[in-house]
This record gives sequence, structure tokens and C-alpha cells, in this order.
Amino acid sequence: MVSGCLARVVYSDVKHNFLIHYIVALGILLASPIFFSLSQLDCILAAQPLEVYVPLIGIVLMTPVFLPEQNESIYDVVRSKKFNHDIVCIIRLLCSVVIAAVMIGAYVLYMKHCNSQVTVRHFIGSSATAFLLGAIGFAFAGIGRNVIIGYMASVMYYILNFSFGTKLGYFYLFSMMHGSFAEKKWLLTGAFVLSTAVFPLRRVFRDR
Repeated sequence: MVSGCLARVVYSDVKHNFLIHYIVALGILLASPIFFSLSQLDCILAAQPLEVYVPLIGIVLMTPVFLPEQNESIYDVVRSKKFNHDIVCIIRLLCSVVIAAVMIGAYVLYMKHCNSQVTVRHFIGSSATAFLLGAIGFAFAGIGRNVIIGYMASVMYYILNFSFGTKLGYFYLFSMMHGSFAEKKWLLTGAFVLSTAVFPLRRVFRDR
């Protein structure tokens, strides 16, 4: 019974609140040939669109998870339901992560079809970058209770990578373009920590 209610909530969210974000993310990927060549690239050049451009969909898909409840009246209604609101948000987040991974996977396969030297590492690296950017937006939007704050935080960190480059160490977003993959495990770890820390921190700040 509860699982059926959750399924209806997720379906309603996708239909009324998140479909536009999925379309925007798809539009970003479809527009990429305007800015980058995707054909016959070696492994270093192939990393450029996969690190600099494609991960932007992580911001688009993961940051607005809390958007429907940004209106306090809607949030009060949601909290009155019998299932935990955090569970609904976790399901939304997982849906966004899965959709981002599917889109990035399809993009990598397309580059492979265009005779670019892409591998599973490129897929993992691009996904890790997208997830960290998205997790930053998700965390700041959740704790700050304002999606705009989340977008600003993600974009600022993205821009910071152009300014400081490898000085960011393990959390440098564009390491594959320099032939290094080791940083990606730290990006994935950071994304996981940020995403899981949001929910207890939201409760702490809500009770103050």
C-alpha cells in the first residue's frame, strides 16, 4: 500500500515537477556538437566535452529535488502524509542520478560510434563530475531551503575549477583532460557524503 503511494508520488513528481528538468538536461546534451567536436577524438580530447560540458546536467537534474516543497504551504501538506517526506526526496534523488547516468552513458556510446577513443573510464569520470556538481547543488538547496542557492553554489564551484585548476587537488573536476583518473573516486565520495548529510542537517536547521 505504502509502496503504491510512493509510486504515485514519484509519477506525479516526474509529470508535474521534474519533466521540464529532464528535457533541459537532454537539450544540453543535444546542443553539445555546437561547442565540441565528438568525432575521432583521442582519449584526452574526448575528456573535454565529458568533463567540461556534459556534467552540467548533474546540476540541472539533482539541484531541484527539494523544489516542490520550497513553498511552505506545500511542505506542510507533504509532511502531513503518512509516508516519510525524506523517503520521497531520496527516491527523487535516485531517479535524477539514474537518469543522469543513462544520459551520460548514451552520450559516451554516441562518441564511441563517432570513432572517439572513449572507454568505461570516461563514463565513470563524467558521471562522477556530474554527481559532485549535482550533490553540491542538492546540499545547498536542501540546507538553505532555496533552490537558487543550490544552483549558485554548484555554478560557483564549477567556475572555481577554471580559476584554481589542479590546486583543488583531489576535488579538481577536470582531471581526465590531464590524463589522471584518480581524482574521480574522491568526487564520487564527496557526492555521496554531501547527499547523505543533507537530510540530518535539514532536521537540525529546521528545529532551530
